[in-house]
Amino acid sequence: MRFAAPLIAAMLTAPASAGALEDCEQSQSNTPAVADCLRQKQTDASRRLLAQEGKTLADMHALDAVTDSRFHAARELRQAQQAYETYRRQQCDWVAASYASGNGADRARLACQIDLDMQRLTELSRHRR
Repeated sequence: MRFAAPLIAAMLTAPASAGALEDCEQSQSNTPAVADCLRQKQTDASRRLLAQEGKTLADMHALDAVTDSRFHAARELRQAQQAYETYRRQQCDWVAASYASGNGADRARLACQIDLDMQRLTELSRHRR
């Protein structure tokens, strides 16, 4: 219990990671520039995620090869990817809908997609063999 207070203090003082929308809004001075920033971030995130998915899938095929496919790692990864894509679409649709047709819904949807893709990239990177 004596470690709880320092741990909580460290958590409260640690800088929170801003999302894509906040990053672009802080670095750009107007709405079109924010939109361009988000599009660039999306291009980068998509490219990086696609590359990581390929590497991870190759690793899972290699794992299947040495385990006689007992664990169906490649198949499970493909199913997880499909589930992720469904979740991403629905989650980001909800984020956009939460703007109640106000300004910024499209930017919020795009930022949501970027943020989730970066989280997915981190998760896939943890499972590289």
